[in-house]
Amino acid sequence: MKKRQIHVTLLAVSLFAAPAVLAQEATGAGSQAPAASEATPPVEIATPAAPTPAPEAAASVAPAIDQRLGALESKLAGTEETVGAMQSSVDGFKKLKIGGFIQGRYEYHQDAVDGTLRPKNENRFYVRHAYLGAKYEGKNAEYFLQIDANNNDGFALKDAEASLVDTWTPFHLKLTLGQFKVPFGYEILQSDADREMPERSQVILSLFPGDRDRGLRLQGSYEMLRLNVALVNGASFGQKDPSNYFGVVQNGYDPNGFKTLVGRVGVDLGSLVGGFSWMWGRTLDTKFGALDVVDTSSTAGKLLPDTYTYYEQTRLGADVEGYVDVPELGGLAVKGELIWARRTNLDYAGTPANSCLNSQSLGWMVTVVQNIGSYLGVALRLDQFDPLLSSTVDSKCYDTAVTPKPTSAIAARDTDRLTRLGVAALLYASSNIKFTLSYEHPWEQGPAVANDIVTAQLQARF
Repeated sequence: MKKRQIHVTLLAVSLFAAPAVLAQEATGAGSQAPAASEATPPVEIATPAAPTPAPEAAASVAPAIDQRLGALESKLAGTEETVGAMQSSVDGFKKLKIGGFIQGRYEYHQDAVDGTLRPKNENRFYVRHAYLGAKYEGKNAEYFLQIDANNNDGFALKDAEASLVDTWTPFHLKLTLGQFKVPFGYEILQSDADREMPERSQVILSLFPGDRDRGLRLQGSYEMLRLNVALVNGASFGQKDPSNYFGVVQNGYDPNGFKTLVGRVGVDLGSLVGGFSWMWGRTLDTKFGALDVVDTSSTAGKLLPDTYTYYEQTRLGADVEGYVDVPELGGLAVKGELIWARRTNLDYAGTPANSCLNSQSLGWMVTVVQNIGSYLGVALRLDQFDPLLSSTVDSKCYDTAVTPKPTSAIAARDTDRLTRLGVAALLYASSNIKFTLSYEHPWEQGPAVANDIVTAQLQARF
């Protein structure tokens, strides 16, 4: 019993004495423990300091670090340059627009004829247009290139425009040098993809069979006013390309002899658009000498001389377009255009002018388009063209005793007027596809001819 009490006493003494011993070991030998009433500060664990390298080692490490930093900086600069180039390319592609359309067509002509004497069978499938264009709009610069491949003209360059764009004035000027549409009226400037009828009106097809020309053009606008004026070769008076590979004048037009001034001024009020157009220039009709097979003096015959006829031409036009929304039906558009033309024969190369070769022409068209909902539409167009106004030609020019006979007298002046009515149904399956079914009936001023035309066309665009 006494031994157990001794063990308990020793254990208690050791428990009370342990803190004092530990404190004495922490403060070191010979130091005294703090009083019980003083708080013991928290113990901080110090991080051992890195050994200081020798001066020789520090000197050898610094260049290596500098080399690595330099390499990293070079790689970073190269990466930034690559990213900048890629960003420039992306920005450039954002300014580039590529588009086009294809018109597949079937035409039925009532007057189509098969045979060797008059092969005129135009009941056919063919590609009317296959356009591909690219347009780039940069700062103060614009590029436009458009080609067309079709079964009528083959592969043809349509538009090639290099333009300087004004960003300094409020007039939005644009100066263009190249090949472009002739700025006259509204139907010439209207895209083939947007036209409701398959072809342009008769007055445009007759006076402007080539709707593009080459030259210098200035466009501008200020608020509601519009200006579009150009100085061109003059091939738009009838031919798409007036010279052959040898630079010899053919097809009746000299692109370098005399330039043509053409333009349009107009107003744009949103739902009402209109303008006045003019065209003035000179043209040289050339007929190359044919082989005179009637001449029996030589078995090979002889070549007749070339003949030249010089003309001054003037054209004036007015156009208007109106748009209104018909409730419960859709948009209604009414368009009209009137064109007057004069041709005056001039002296040329010693040949005096012949007044019997003078002529005046008049043409007009009215188009009405009614949209039905979002997918259907109906179009109606009435147009007329009189190539030789009867009141402007002296009767003596048709007298058989008068020589030489004018070329205009070959066709009687009282039977050359053509009036045409066209009706079309339009189906817009989407913004990229359009189907057109049209019927056209012409009326001749002279004897009636059975020459109605039915056209079915499918157009896809992107």
